[in-house]
Amino acid sequence: MRTHSKVLMVSLAASMLMAFAVGSAAARNLSISNQQIRSTFRTMELAVEGIGTDRCDVTLEGSLHARTIAKVVNTLLGYITRVTTAGCTLTTGILNLPWHVRYRGFSGNLPDITLMMVRVIRASFSAGALGFFCLAEVDVEANFDRESGGRIREVRMTEIPNIPVRSGGGFGCPAENGSFRAPNNGTVTLLGNSNDISVTLI
Repeated sequence: MRTHSKVLMVSLAASMLMAFAVGSAAARNLSISNQQIRSTFRTMELAVEGIGTDRCDVTLEGSLHARTIAKVVNTLLGYITRVTTAGCTLTTGILNLPWHVRYRGFSGNLPDITLMMVRVIRASFSAGALGFFCLAEVDVEANFDRESGGRIREVRMTEIPNIPVRSGGGFGCPAENGSFRAPNNGTVTLLGNSNDISVTLI
């Protein structure tokens, strides 16, 4: 009986380990419901001493290379190919498109992740007023909030308090540093309509 019980216990432990291994292997990748994505922010701000704070409504549009994403840090996911602005308080320009989007990680316990994190590489833009123009280029961290069912609820941009700025023409740029933030979270939808985007583990 004792030998039989030991065999059962060993078999049970082996089965649990195999199930864990299979579950882990199945969670190596992320699957996105669509490769064409739009994100809209009510306000983004670039503040530079000497010209003030440039506030704009901003819409980012882009595409992913594939619907399956390996959870490998720094993997190139896709590009932001179009950026539109509205209601800007200063003269604003968008530069050097496309911007690269790379995978940075996730938060939460598999398989119920709560956050997918990416990095927008070398987001470039200009702001000007009264003949002064400043150029900024910065890597921006973006965090996509994920609901338990997989739907991406919104995206948050990480504030950057100190970014280098340089002259963009005119009388030059009156400062060497500025700051960037998006005080309002952005919406995330399929490009061309208001359908949700979802992320699942496979």
